[in-house]
Parts: sequence; C-alpha cells; structure tokens
Amino acid sequence: MRHKISIVGLTLFILLFPVHPVFSSTGPIDEEALQKTARGLYDRIMCPICNGQTIAQSNSETSVQMRDLVLKKLRQGQSKEEILQYFMSRYGERIIAEPPKKGFNLMLWFLPFIVVALAAVVIWLMIRRWSTRGVARTAPGIDEAQLDEYKERLEKELKEFDQA
Repeated sequence: MRHKISIVGLTLFILLFPVHPVFSSTGPIDEEALQKTARGLYDRIMCPICNGQTIAQSNSETSVQMRDLVLKKLRQGQSKEEILQYFMSRYGERIIAEPPKKGFNLMLWFLPFIVVALAAVVIWLMIRRWSTRGVARTAPGIDEAQLDEYKERLEKELKEFDQA
C-alpha cells in the first residue's frame, strides 16, 4: 500500500511539475522558429545547378541536399551568417541570391537609383528646352511699302489665275 501511495504521489508530482522536454512548450516553438529560419535561408541561397532559382524554388537533388544541410546546421546551433559563409566558401559569392553590400557589389545596389535620377534630370531638361522653343517668334518688321507691293502682286496673280 505504501508503494502505491508513493507511485501516485510521484506521478502527480511529475504531472504537476513537468521537467521532461516532452511536456515543455518550448519544443514545438523552437522547431517552428527553426523551420522559419531555414525557409529564410532557402530563399537566400541559389541552386548551383538550376539557372536563376534558389534552393527553395528548385526541386533538384542538389537543392534537396542543400536544404537538408541547412536544417542540419541550424539544429547544430550555427547562425545564419555561419551557414551562408559555409556555402560561400564552397561555391563562391554567386551562391548568395543577393550580392553582399560591399566593394564592387555596392554599385549593384545604388546603380538603379542613380540611373533613374539621371533619366529624370534628362527628361526635365528636355521638357524645359521644348517649352522654351515653343514660344512664338515675331516676324521681322516689314515696312508698309513692301506690304503694299506684296498685296498688289497677290491681287494681280489671283486675277490671272481666275482668267485661266
């Protein structure tokens, strides 16, 4: 009887004060966070076989193996940067989906904005130039004698035209 009370008491103690990770609520959350981190890394690593696809988009055997390796390294406690460095050491910088923001690659980040700004300036200058060109220019001054002579010649040619 004494053993039954001890077993019941021990069982109640275990149920009321969970120590085992199975009863802990941090297990599934950590796995979920791990999967989320892994998916983020999948989108940042390019497939070395498929052209223009990340390992998240590719279904090649190499991509599957790389995804498994990323998950394994995350479970071992490696950080995102360490995993990216590992792949860069094996495949070079081209394995990363977005180029690092340093050195020559820095131009890739700022060049589109510079091109758009320059295009806007060129368009503004062209519109300004076209708008000033559209101003009506006054005809050079004609004296009255020349105007009368022109009118007489015009009337003469119109009469000849009507007679023909």
